[in-house]
Amino acid sequence: MSAGLLMLILPAVVYLISIPASNRLKRSLCWLYRILGGIIVLAGSAFSLYLAAYSGDQGGIAAYFFQIAVIVVYAIFSVMLLALNWFMNKR
Repeated sequence: MSAGLLMLILPAVVYLISIPASNRLKRSLCWLYRILGGIIVLAGSAFSLYLAAYSGDQGGIAAYFFQIAVIVVYAIFSVMLLALNWFMNKR
């Protein structure tokens, strides 16, 4: 139970902690990170919580795999933004 709750909450905590650090990105990338990253993390976690709460045992399993997908997509999105920022600064 606690590992599942940690898995639901941790991406949102990482997102909220990383907001001040996002000021180092270019302005357009910073806004993209704040808006799209927030949607990915907060809406994805909310949907996982919905699946776990209202869909029974199979919904809990689906919520687990969906939350893994949310974490992977958020990590890939963050790495892509960092790479794009690096390329934009290099020019």
